[in-house]
Amino acid sequence: MLRVVVVLFGLLMTDCSSDDAAKPDNGGGHSLIQNSGFEDDEPTQLPSGWSTDTYNDEDADFTESGGFSGKYALVHRKSTPYALFTHQALSGLTNGYYSLTAWVKNSGGQKACYLVVDGLQSGPKMTSLPVASEWTKVIIRGINVTDGNATIGLFSDANANNWCAVDDFVLTKDDLPYEFLTGGDLSELTYIEQMGGKFFENGEEKDAMDILADNGFKLARLRLYNDPGNPDFEPSKRLPAGIQDPSDILALAKRAKEHQMQIVLSFHYSDYWTNGATQTKPHAWASLDFEDLKDSVYQFTFDFMKAMEAQGTTPEFVSIGNEIQAGILYPDGAVANFSKLAELLKSGSKAVRDASPDTKVILHLDDAGNRAKYDWFFGECAKYDVDYDIVGASYYPFWTKKTVEEITEWANDQSAKLNKPILIMESGYNWNPVLPDGYPGQLSDNGPYDDIYPSSPEGQKDFYLECFNALKFVDDGNVMGVLYWDPVMIAVPGVGWELGAKNVVANTTLFDFEGNGLPVLKAFKYNN
Repeated sequence: MLRVVVVLFGLLMTDCSSDDAAKPDNGGGHSLIQNSGFEDDEPTQLPSGWSTDTYNDEDADFTESGGFSGKYALVHRKSTPYALFTHQALSGLTNGYYSLTAWVKNSGGQKACYLVVDGLQSGPKMTSLPVASEWTKVIIRGINVTDGNATIGLFSDANANNWCAVDDFVLTKDDLPYEFLTGGDLSELTYIEQMGGKFFENGEEKDAMDILADNGFKLARLRLYNDPGNPDFEPSKRLPAGIQDPSDILALAKRAKEHQMQIVLSFHYSDYWTNGATQTKPHAWASLDFEDLKDSVYQFTFDFMKAMEAQGTTPEFVSIGNEIQAGILYPDGAVANFSKLAELLKSGSKAVRDASPDTKVILHLDDAGNRAKYDWFFGECAKYDVDYDIVGASYYPFWTKKTVEEITEWANDQSAKLNKPILIMESGYNWNPVLPDGYPGQLSDNGPYDDIYPSSPEGQKDFYLECFNALKFVDDGNVMGVLYWDPVMIAVPGVGWELGAKNVVANTTLFDFEGNGLPVLKAFKYNN
């Protein structure tokens, strides 16, 4: 039903305000909303200038004492389950890009609770309300008005006694295009499916990509190994054959594109997983001298980019390596030899540029929020003139021990220093304290949020409601979005991190142990 509600917003809200509800702004960018602070009425009344669409009940929205800056606020609450949309139509707007801010409180627990701007040719723009007992500011960026009209409002699909409050809407013309991109790493999907994994939404078995796309996934991250699963080589033989090799990644890219997802392709330049601690050269490159190694990086990158292009799945984004804070292709490309590392990175970047000039190049490090690490690494990149477009970062509360507030402060600092946008390439939160066998798993806790959002399905959702909203506030929209890791590696017999090893992330996926979609999916669906 909710998907239909979103589609119908533009049809429902055509005559819901008086002629003077909004006046042309002449590009001034000021608030244009009638009764935006809900001070024109007595408590318990639907506020002037606003209208309501209810989907199963009446009288769940009203003004109430205790506003953010004045006496009153708009409240959604009822002692029985309810679904409704309180809205106001605006007209006469100067065309261009706007942002909408408001102050909110929220009990949490709803099936859906979000601010929305609808009536746009590009479709509705939304931000979910974070759970908050104190007034918290939220934002919708990138509202593209093309015909002078828009409808703003608050939507709730709630259980009994769930409540939210909103106050002080402000619409500002800032001329800033913006889309908050969410998605995740889908590289293990073929393996999960081959081993019998199934995915469900509302009790119905579905293709995992259908579920994810329907719930707001706009990005599919795919990690590419050179020759994984080759039984004649170590560590290649630790991985299953035919998984995350060029053929598998091409097939996954095609599926992702069919679901209208953009591709984030990560070259690992290895037959096996790489990160700051592990960078094993592909067996075919093991004995190459440095010049031939650079040529191999270029040619492998260029050839695969062309293979992606040939099937119509040219990636929008490419990361040169994975969590490369210590380098790539050890020992040649270790950071102790940064001049050589720079040459390898430039070979990969040049191959991407030559194959696909519009694709954006990412350099991806771990430990988001570590200013010293990022300052040093990207300072060295500047010194050696490494070509890239986007700062990639991994943010897990467990690993970084940092709050969302600390990450937004770091992102403001980093993007200003480098004049580059940031993409959170990996993020994760455990929704259960342990795996099915009682082992704590890779993320044994949730860092500073352990006592705030518990290790539960609702706790996982509530963390991302806070995270997504806060990251949208980064100056000039300089955080592009968030990729989840690993959304689909559910508990399936025989599936592990390596052949014969335990699956250590089954309690941090976006699906439960039986493959049922978790509540956190709605945080992805209602944030863009």
